[in-house]
Amino acid sequence: MIVFPLIATGVSIAFSAALVLQYKQKRGLPQLAWGIAMAAFSIASIAVAAGTSGGWDPTLYRVFWLFGALLNVPWLAVGSIALVSPRAIGIAAFGLAVLGSAFAVVSVARAEPSMAGLAVSGIPSGREVWGDAQSAMVNFYSIVPYFIVVGIAVLSSLRRKGVRPPKSRVQGNYAIAAGATIVAVGGFALRRLDDSGIAFSTALALGVVVMYAGFLLASRAPRYRVEEPGESPT
Repeated sequence: MIVFPLIATGVSIAFSAALVLQYKQKRGLPQLAWGIAMAAFSIASIAVAAGTSGGWDPTLYRVFWLFGALLNVPWLAVGSIALVSPRAIGIAAFGLAVLGSAFAVVSVARAEPSMAGLAVSGIPSGREVWGDAQSAMVNFYSIVPYFIVVGIAVLSSLRRKGVRPPKSRVQGNYAIAAGATIVAVGGFALRRLDDSGIAFSTALALGVVVMYAGFLLASRAPRYRVEEPGESPT
C-alpha cells in the first residue's frame, strides 16, 4: 500500500523541481507559485506514506493537514492569477498567500488533535481529528482557491476586446483546473469510500501529472494578448 503514496511523492517532487528550474531560467512568478504547490503535494504524500504504513501521530497529521488540505490549492491559485494578471497583481497575490500560509502554520501548530481520531488504519478524517473549527479552514484555504483556479480557466477562454486568447493558455488553464479537480474529488471525496490512502495517492499522482501538463501549456503563451487579433498562437 505504501507504493501508491511513494509514486505520488516522486511525481510531485520531480514536477516541483522542474518548475523551480523554470523559475530560475525565466523568473516567472507563475512557475514559482506552481512549484511551491507541487512541493506541498509532495510533502503531503510523504506524510500519507508514513501515516498509513506506521500509524499517525499529532505531528505527522499536522504536516499532512497543512500541506495536503490547506496550502497546496492557494498556491495553485496564485500561479493562475499571476499568469493572466499584471505583475503587480501577481506579486500582491503572492504576498497574500505568504501571509495566509504563515497563519495556517501557526493555527495548525496550536490546534489540539484528537488521539482517538488519529487511531485509524488509513487517513484520518479532518473533522474527527480537529473538530469543526479547524476543519472550517478548508473552506477558505482549499474550496475558495479551487473556484479561483476554475474561474480563471473559464475566463481565460473568453474573447477580450474581440481578441481570442492564446490557445495554449486556454488549454493549460483548463488542464490545471482538471488536475485540481481530480485531486479534490479522487483524493478527498473518494477517501470516504477508501481511507487506505490508495485513492488519495492515486488521484494525487494523476492530478499532478495533468496539472503539470497544464503548467507547460500555459507557460508557452504570451501573458496578456496575442499578436494577431482573432487568432490564437500555436
